[in-house]
Amino acid sequence: MAYVPSTSSLRNPFAPEPAVVTEEPPSNLESNYHQQNLTVEEGKVKEYTFDLVNKAGKPWAVLSVLGNEEYSKTIPTFNEGVPVTGEVRLDLESSDSIHAAILSFKGHLITGINPVTFIDVTNTLWSRSMGDPRNPSSDGSNSKWNEKLKGNYVWPFSVSLPPTITIGSEVYRLPESFSERHTRAQIEYEVSVKFMRGKLRSDHRLNTAVHYIPFSRPSPSSGLRQLAYSQHTALLGPESDPEGWYNTSSFRTKGKLLSSNQTVEAICKLSLATPLCYTRGTAIQCAIVIECEDPQGLELLTAPEAIVLRMRRSVRFHTGEKAAAHFGDIPTKLVWKEELDHSELASWWPAADRALETDSTETIAVNPFQRMLRGEIHLRPDLTTSSAIEYFRIEYSVVLFPFDAPGFESLDSDPLVIQPLSVAAQLYVNSLVLLLHADSSQNVAFVHTSYYHWS
Repeated sequence: MAYVPSTSSLRNPFAPEPAVVTEEPPSNLESNYHQQNLTVEEGKVKEYTFDLVNKAGKPWAVLSVLGNEEYSKTIPTFNEGVPVTGEVRLDLESSDSIHAAILSFKGHLITGINPVTFIDVTNTLWSRSMGDPRNPSSDGSNSKWNEKLKGNYVWPFSVSLPPTITIGSEVYRLPESFSERHTRAQIEYEVSVKFMRGKLRSDHRLNTAVHYIPFSRPSPSSGLRQLAYSQHTALLGPESDPEGWYNTSSFRTKGKLLSSNQTVEAICKLSLATPLCYTRGTAIQCAIVIECEDPQGLELLTAPEAIVLRMRRSVRFHTGEKAAAHFGDIPTKLVWKEELDHSELASWWPAADRALETDSTETIAVNPFQRMLRGEIHLRPDLTTSSAIEYFRIEYSVVLFPFDAPGFESLDSDPLVIQPLSVAAQLYVNSLVLLLHADSSQNVAFVHTSYYHWS
């Protein structure tokens, strides 16, 4: 007969109840992160079970962990502010000299041979000093238990995790779980229970990987942008809504027209919606102004396909290896490794900010050598949030590469713009409703479908 565990003592940790985080973000994170009082949304709760079996193949120890099925169907996943909840069950057909059951939650930073444990929260579910294993007491009121265990036992647990940890003199937020096949650095979390026995008897350990998602959310966007979101109107451009945009310094680009072998130069300025922190699964609104006195060059450079703006992720870490500053010196300097990934490509469409065409009183002539394009970068919903802990970093930026247009050969070899930004996690289940709120800090996609590209 199949083994069916009891779930009567499990509590739903995702039921709506306040999970308040009051700590200010540490200084080593971007200032556009801020904490808010959260109500944990009720999701689909799933019981994830992991067991140890006896020689007959029947589970004698079961570790049960509750998680939100909407995040993962295979690995228990927790948001910041939600306790790690579950229970440990024993079904012992014969007497067993178990002295204690110790539950632990650990986080590991793995970049080399020796992993670093940056968080270790332990909880004694039962020990002999707690008395009767079916009615344990941690206050010492029960008599010490001296018998072997036999039969069924259930020990529920609920472990609250701190949002921040201190390593040396630095304070870090707990980073999001991170593990990719081609990346050497990893952030891993696990829940385990250790069954301790007496001398000359081996202990048993039952563990499972879990995923952790820290809470982070961009600070509010400009008032005019919030108004546009709430009224479902077009977003104002950088000139009309200066508080809603970050403008890079003007930069120059050069290239040759293949039809005439003539060298042309253009002056450009890139703008990104503020704040420079974006929720994964939404879009980064962007704009670019290009000015070129050569009509053919202007036409080629302002083709939507010619502007190559991509999202870049940088995973930076070191393994403890050291290198010498000069040949022959003793290695003393840590060697940082960086793995870059360029993913999302911006889509563009022609647009004109009102301030380029009109002033407050009358229509003025449009600069014939200047054009504006609007665009957006769609962020994948599975992006890992920006994080930093000791010698591990996940950082993001948008990179404007040299223009790539048929009939135009760029003379630039390096990126024209590299602008750092942050990626946040939005923990609300119904993000569509959130996007429609007037105080939303999300960036809604307004993609022009005739120029839409995806990569």
